[in-house]
Amino acid sequence: MVKPVTVKAQMVNEFFHDGNVDVRSGNIQYDGDVRIGQDVESSMFVGAAGKIFIHGAVRKATIEAGTSAIIEGNVLSSSITVGMLEMLEEELAEQLSGILSYLDRINEMILQIIQVRGVLPEEVNASELKDLVRVILKEEYLDFQYENSEFTQRAKNHSADLSPEWEPVIEKLYNVFTDTSMTVVKNAEEFSTLLKEAHALVERYSAREIGDSLLKLPYAINSILSCNGNIEVTDSGLYNCSVTAKKQVSIEGCCRGGVIFGGEKVSIQETGSKKGVKTVIKTESDGTISIGLARCGTEIWIGDAVHHIDTDTLGVHARMIDGQMNIK
Repeated sequence: MVKPVTVKAQMVNEFFHDGNVDVRSGNIQYDGDVRIGQDVESSMFVGAAGKIFIHGAVRKATIEAGTSAIIEGNVLSSSITVGMLEMLEEELAEQLSGILSYLDRINEMILQIIQVRGVLPEEVNASELKDLVRVILKEEYLDFQYENSEFTQRAKNHSADLSPEWEPVIEKLYNVFTDTSMTVVKNAEEFSTLLKEAHALVERYSAREIGDSLLKLPYAINSILSCNGNIEVTDSGLYNCSVTAKKQVSIEGCCRGGVIFGGEKVSIQETGSKKGVKTVIKTESDGTISIGLARCGTEIWIGDAVHHIDTDTLGVHARMIDGQMNIK
C-alpha cells in the first residue's frame, strides 16, 4: 500500500486539486483556501487556514478549515472542524485569566517586599518566589496548583494547533513552580515579565468577536461536525452525528440520533424517529430551539434544563422564560 504523503503548497490565494484526495495524492495542507475537485477518501486529511470547497463526498476523512467549509457531497464517518482554533485559544485565554488573578496578587506582594527591603527585582530569586506563593495564597494554593496544571496540560496537548506566542508563556507557567534548577524564571524581574506576556495573550485572545465561520453540507452519517460560527445542513439531514456550533445550527431534513448543539439557536425540520431513537438537541440558557416535528425520543436541553418528548409533536419552539423552560 502506498503511504500517504502530506503536501504543503506555498502561499497563494487558492490551492486547487482536480481529483480525489487519496493515497496517490497524499494529504493536503495549505495556508490559504483549498478546492477539491472530487472526493476525500478514507484516512485522508485536508487542512486550510482559509476556506475549503469540496465538490464531492467525504468518507472516513478529516477536514480542518480556518474560516469555512462547503461540501457538496455527503459526509460519512468523518470529522470536520471549522474555526475551532479560535475557540480553543479563546477558552485557553479564559483559563489563563483565572490563573493571573492569583499571580497578580503574588506580584503585588513581591513589589511591596522589594520596596521595603530596598532591593532590585532580580535580587528576589526563584526559591523565595515559590515560598511566597504558599504564604500569600494560603488555603487557595491547592486550587491555584490545580488550575495552573489543568491549563498547562491542555495547552501542551494542543501545542501544535496554537499560535507561536503561546509557547513561551505555557513553558514558563509549567516550570515556574516546579523547576528545581530555577532556570526558566530565575527572579522577580523575570516573573513580572511572565505576567506581562500572559496578560498580552489574554487581551489578544479573550472574547473575540465570532466571525462568519460556516460549515455547509447536504447530509452526514456517524460524523463529528464542529464550527465556531454556523452549521447548515441543506438536504437529507443527519444520522447519529455529534454536532457543535458556537452560533446556530440549521438542518433542513431529519436528525436521527446523536447530539446537536447550537449556542444561540437550533432549527431542525424533524428530530427522532418512529422507533424512538434518542436524539439530543441542546442550546445555551439564552438560546432557542425550533423543531418542525419532534418525534418520541427527542430530548431538548436549554442550559441545564431538559424536556423529554414522549409523543410525536408538531411545531416545537423552546426557550427559557423567568428561569423555566417554555415550550410551545
